[in-house]
Parts: sequence; structure tokens; C-alpha cells
Amino acid sequence: MSSRRLLAAGVAAAAVLALVAAAPEASAAPPRERVVLDTVDEEAPYDIVRTTLVAAPKPGRKAKVVVTHDRQVRSGDGIDLWFDLDGDRAPDVYLTGMAFSEYAVFRARSFTRHGKDISDRNCFSLSMRKRHAVVRFRPDCLGPSRNFAVSARSFRHGEPVPSADWAPRTERLTRRVLSYATADPGA
Repeated sequence: MSSRRLLAAGVAAAAVLALVAAAPEASAAPPRERVVLDTVDEEAPYDIVRTTLVAAPKPGRKAKVVVTHDRQVRSGDGIDLWFDLDGDRAPDVYLTGMAFSEYAVFRARSFTRHGKDISDRNCFSLSMRKRHAVVRFRPDCLGPSRNFAVSARSFRHGEPVPSADWAPRTERLTRRVLSYATADPGA
């Protein structure tokens, strides 16, 4: 092999090693908390500006998702959330609720297909106050959960569907967060 080919091969190998070293480890544990900022949507009547995912402090305790909006909650505001609890990047739970009213929780098969009502399991709770929609939940409600991700959609009752605001994006889940802050990611 000529010295030029050896030099080119060496440069290519060094470049690959540099990329591998700079890339985050594929098996790195998700964080205990994640903040997802959302761009301002002037057309949305109830705009999401931030979604915060927080791990439960320990097994047996509840994790939290806080969706922050651009204004205070009013009658007629609603929110839908989809939760991936088993890490397969598909929704497992769908929660829907209206301000100052009831909410319901369902098993989810996708963003558009929902199954059995599981509200009576008391695994999820929703409160909407000031500029926040707060969901507290047991990550292990449907089975073992090492991490979770969420997608949120806010809307005004009676407004056209296209005016709804999604975070992080339409029918997309956030990056994962540990289900439990004290969990051993290697277990």
C-alpha cells in the first residue's frame, strides 16, 4: 500500500475515532429532569411555552409533568397528554382534561387509538392552575417503567383542531427521563 493510501486511511480512522469519542454514549442513562422549550405559536389560542418532566423521587412515589402556557388558564382550555412508560417510543397512556372540570385516563395504542378507561386506577392526576397544567403519576401504573417520555397538546374547546398547540411537535414524544430519581440505570 502506498504512503498516500496509508495516510488517507489513518486520517479516516482518526476522524471516525474522534466522532465516536465526541458522541454521547448510546447506553447513557436519561436525566432525572428535562425541560423542553416550545417556540411561540401566535396562532395558538392556548400556547405551550415549556414542558418539564421530573422523575419520581423513588419507587412508590409519583413523577411529574408540568406544561407551562403563555397565559393563565380559562374555562374552555383543554389539554391532552400521551405518555410512553415502557421506552418503546409509542404512547401507552392518554390523558385528556378540561380546565376546572374532569379528566380521563386511557390505555393508548397510538396517538389516535385509545383503549380502556383506566381513570379508576388513580395512577394519574391533573390540575390546571394559573399558567400550568400539572400531571402527577405513578410510572409503574401499567408495569415496570425505567424511563418515560411525553407529548402534550393544548387547545380551546370549540376551536378548530389546527389551532391546537403541540409540544414538542405534532404526535412526537420528548426525549426520555428516568422514571425514578433513585433508580439504578444499570439494573
